[in-house]
This record gives sequence, structure tokens and C-alpha cells, in this order.
Amino acid sequence: MMAQLISEIIDDINWRISEITAIKTIPLRYNLLQKHKDTLTLHSIPSIYSLWEGYLKSSFELLTTYINKQNLNVNTVHINLLTHTIENKCKLGDERKHFKSKQKLVSSIFELFDSTVKIGQGIPSESNANFKVTNKILERFNIHSLSSEYEKPLNRLLLFRNKIAHGENSIQVTRNDIDSFSLLVENLMYEILLLIEHYVNHEQFKKIS
Repeated sequence: MMAQLISEIIDDINWRISEITAIKTIPLRYNLLQKHKDTLTLHSIPSIYSLWEGYLKSSFELLTTYINKQNLNVNTVHINLLTHTIENKCKLGDERKHFKSKQKLVSSIFELFDSTVKIGQGIPSESNANFKVTNKILERFNIHSLSSEYEKPLNRLLLFRNKIAHGENSIQVTRNDIDSFSLLVENLMYEILLLIEHYVNHEQFKKIS
């Protein structure tokens, strides 16, 4: 089952790398006006970022499915995962002024104690999967954090992506930027893969005995 999980994540990585390759080469392969090449280069950044955020969501959906098949209960699941599950199921961040909404919260919590823990699909990427947000997601699953070497380049990718996505036309994107962001995302995907592989091998989703 673990081998299937890793294989599925690798397949996803391979697809995303092929997409990145296409994004990088399209402006170079065709006889386009320089203005059109510049436009494609500029808007390559949001596309590269979307492949990174999509990978995060996809890999954690696969991991969640794997963990749910372990049929863990509240006595065996790690507290980080249990907290993540309760927060998602019970919407702990919502304000509850009415008694009926408080009743619903209590019922939802007790349901978790009467059955195996099922982690809901989806992660709080906040459409802004920078270094801090990515590590917060890893923490929810009790997975080791990304190395600090990724902090500046990943935050730089987000800076570029947000400015372009919000319609700012002052930012200049070069081929070197495209190459460095492409390599960054490829390295990050493999780093997440290795972290997940280590996590599953050591059953870090289970409660520390």
C-alpha cells in the first residue's frame, strides 16, 4: 500500500515536470513576436506556482487516503492529525453564539470518539503556499518541516506570482527567473515526496507511545 502511495505521487510529479517543461519551452520553440514572448514569460510564473500548489493538495489527498485506510482511532492517531481532523470537521475557527451550533460541535466531537478517525480531504493552503504556510500544513500531519534553504526562493516565487496575479505590470521576469523557479518547484516536489516517504515508513501519523 505504501509503494502504491509513493508511485502515485511520483506519477503526479512526472506530469507536473512535463507541464513545467512545456511552459519553459513554448516561448522558445515558436516564431513569436518578442512582445508575445515577453507576455508568455510573464504569465509563466502563475502557471508554475499553480503546479506547486496543486502538487501540495494532490500529494496530501493521496496521503490522507493512505492514512484513512489504517483505521486509526483517537487512541492511536497522532495529536496533530487529531487536531487537524477536529478543526476541519467541527470548524473550530467559527464563532458560536447560538446554543444549537454549540450542540452540533459537541455532537461532532463525540462522533469522532465513537468511530475510526477519518481525515477530511483538503489542506489549508490559503492559495498562498509560501514557506510558512507549507510548514504549517506539514505540522498538521506531524511531518518534518522544509529546510530553511527553501524559505527565500519560495517566498520570492510567491511575491512574483501575487504581483502578476493582481495585475501589476511593473515586475520584470527574465528567463533566469523562469529557470530558477522551475528548478525550485521540481526540488520542492521531490523534497515533499522524501518527507512523506520517511513519514509513512516511521508511522509518524500514529500517537507517540
